Amino acid sequence: MKLFREEAAKLIALSCNVDNNEAMVLFSTPPQAEMGDISFPCFKLSKELSLSPKDVADDLAKKISKTLNKGSCIREVKAVGPYVNFFVNSDELYKQCLSFDPSKKYPKNKKTITIDYSSPNIAKPIAFHHIRSTVIGNVIGNIFEHCGYNVARINYLGDWGTQFGKLITAFEKYGDDNKLEKEGIRHLLEIYVQYHKEEDDSLDDTSREWFQRMESGDKKALSYWAKFRDISIKEFDRVYKRLNVRFTDLDGESLYNGKTDKIVEEVHKKIGTVESEGALIVDLSKYNMPPMLLKKTDGATLYATRDLAAAMDRWKRFKFEESLYVVGHPQELHFKQLFKVMELMGIDWYTKCKHIQFGLLHLADSKMSTREGNVIFLEDVLDKVVKLAEKAIEEKNPSLENKKEVAEAVGVGAIIFGDICKRRIQDITFKWEDILNFDGETAPYVQYTHARACSILSKAGFDVKKATKEYSPEGMEFELLKLIYSMNDWLDEAKKEHEPFLVARYVLDLCKAFNRYYYQEKIIDVEDSDKRNAKLMLVYKTKETIKTCLGIIGIKAPERM
Repeated sequence: MKLFREEAAKLIALSCNVDNNEAMVLFSTPPQAEMGDISFPCFKLSKELSLSPKDVADDLAKKISKTLNKGSCIREVKAVGPYVNFFVNSDELYKQCLSFDPSKKYPKNKKTITIDYSSPNIAKPIAFHHIRSTVIGNVIGNIFEHCGYNVARINYLGDWGTQFGKLITAFEKYGDDNKLEKEGIRHLLEIYVQYHKEEDDSLDDTSREWFQRMESGDKKALSYWAKFRDISIKEFDRVYKRLNVRFTDLDGESLYNGKTDKIVEEVHKKIGTVESEGALIVDLSKYNMPPMLLKKTDGATLYATRDLAAAMDRWKRFKFEESLYVVGHPQELHFKQLFKVMELMGIDWYTKCKHIQFGLLHLADSKMSTREGNVIFLEDVLDKVVKLAEKAIEEKNPSLENKKEVAEAVGVGAIIFGDICKRRIQDITFKWEDILNFDGETAPYVQYTHARACSILSKAGFDVKKATKEYSPEGMEFELLKLIYSMNDWLDEAKKEHEPFLVARYVLDLCKAFNRYYYQEKIIDVEDSDKRNAKLMLVYKTKETIKTCLGIIGIKAPERM
């Protein structure tokens, strides 16, 4: 409730020596609703005034109380120990909520954020564990867009490197053009796995030769590479469409082929490089880090070199406010090395580059290794969960129209929400029995709450244009109203922390508050028409807020389930 915090901050600033912005930062929420809506601690002021925090709070509350007027957003101010607690005027909050449109994005601020996420490897189906980077990055992008930023969504494909030499060697030895046309990316995975089962050292020599041919521009090698890349991107797009994930830039490591020599030269000139066992490195031992490899013994580039080139290219293209890398925490060292090298090179914008870490995804005891062939494909998981959703819908509402469409929204939504139901740094353990629970902290629960609100409005024949203009909500209504109006506060915090979980947590809390309200209060069967319309307005605003939050997360909001 930013508007109310701003007024409270002004009232504090007028009554004591505290800046508005400082007060805004210090505000917190009291532990219990009856204690107030906004709380200001007086510890810092007490030191400056050489008085006890309680005495300062008492004096400040008295001064502010005298300045309150009838049209104020704040109805009451009380001192509670060392805190000054503010009570929001429910009449004014209702008026504000009438004009509050949760779907309306913030005004454009002309700042650009680049987000590097998903970034699967070419010639391999998107594995289930890729869901983490894909979903987390997409939600962060949606949050920043809602908050008025221009977002460059970069899918930095793993489309270059020695593995392509192996893939070409495998296709020459085991590949089948007909199977490639029919099976696409799965045939490429099949031959890649077969390659790694062979105990033939000569295959690795051949692979290195193929990759060197790629780097030198050999037409046949690049023709293979382009074919594998095009097949992969086509199949990736199908999965991304199901997940409601989008990108603005499809770059890939190949974009920087031929540009890395210049980068290596610049690194050598500015901070120096060292040859170690035939490889070219940057010595970072004085910073308690292992060396960063720039080139292998055969002269082939590494992804660290290409990442350095990519960072410089993105700065040149976007002049970003922040450049986010949504990559799992096992890559923490790589990004520490990368950012340290940028710092040593005198790149002042390196502080804008941030590694957005996340935990691992666990699914029973399965290992997700492409080399071993024991990989769980993301699309297979989506197909399975959609079938389970379809079965659940058939049991709950067999007469529902568009069951397949709703099952797709519910099943895919369950996968997405299951990935952000905890803070991103935490590991996720995927359990089929949990994600489709209509009563738990899941996407189906949120979607069903949205459908319930739609049903209430439909049965009541609610017309938003005829909403009651003045109303004083109390109890559960007031708590629900405060939650609705605090959506942007949660989004601001989610943006600040790059934390999709906060959006999930907020919409779950909103749904719980609404369902309590639904079960304990009369809504449609209220004789007073003004009161009935005011209650229905709360239902409408709840519905719109849930829909907006689900959209930010990348989940559809069915009107019937």
